[in-house]
Amino acid sequence: MAIEIIDSEIWRPGTGQDPAKYLVRPGTISGRNKHSAGNLGHARPYIVSGNSFFAFPVGVEGFERSGSAQLGLHRYLGENAVRGNVTHREEARIQLSGTFPGLSAQELMVACINILRSNPPKPGLILYAPGVFNAEQFVLPESWNFTHDPEDRTHSINYTISFVRTGEGQTAKDPIGKAPDAQPGVKTVPRGMPTRSFTVTDGARTLRQIAYIVYHDADKWQQLVQLNAGTLATFQRSQALNEANDLPAYKLPTYRWPIGTQFRY
Repeated sequence: MAIEIIDSEIWRPGTGQDPAKYLVRPGTISGRNKHSAGNLGHARPYIVSGNSFFAFPVGVEGFERSGSAQLGLHRYLGENAVRGNVTHREEARIQLSGTFPGLSAQELMVACINILRSNPPKPGLILYAPGVFNAEQFVLPESWNFTHDPEDRTHSINYTISFVRTGEGQTAKDPIGKAPDAQPGVKTVPRGMPTRSFTVTDGARTLRQIAYIVYHDADKWQQLVQLNAGTLATFQRSQALNEANDLPAYKLPTYRWPIGTQFRY
């Protein structure tokens, strides 16, 4: 009895039937904050790194936004409660998951990995997820995973991407412009550095948050320490009288100052 030998089909990328369900007018994305929704309810999510960006083929699919606070807990013998304080307000994470459908899946995966591995300017990559966040999110890619189920006979690739959130929103610009001189007819030559001050508000209570607002770089919080050395030293001496409110130097960048406190910058 003769046995017929049939050559096995060799899988080649970009060949075969395309299972992708193409959307009608899914909108366009041309750069940072330059997007349209098309016939979708919201524009598709995309990631910006400097002058480059990666656009997801469909809208937000799987999504998770989580956060946690770092606590300093103190336990004392004889007490039935724990004394604690927040050392860092929130360490937030954003996770996106979904599918790159169809014959373009492998090309999309490579482009997405290149963006995730890029070296963006501070404060990091910019994530747009319209319909989930109202403002742009500054993020650092933490991990990514691309999979193809062995039972899946399509070319689609599943993805899961995790980000650490470092901030949000764009720097606001003055809508009015520069104020006129108090005495336009008097010309003087300024001497020394001008004195400017920042008043602590509910949205900016740590030295890192203040440094990000006034210097556009949270890592420059030490400049605030140098300019306000006298104020900080006085505050530390007064707080040292109460051990529960002690303020060692390593807590300075994340300590939440009372609203109304003023700092020179």
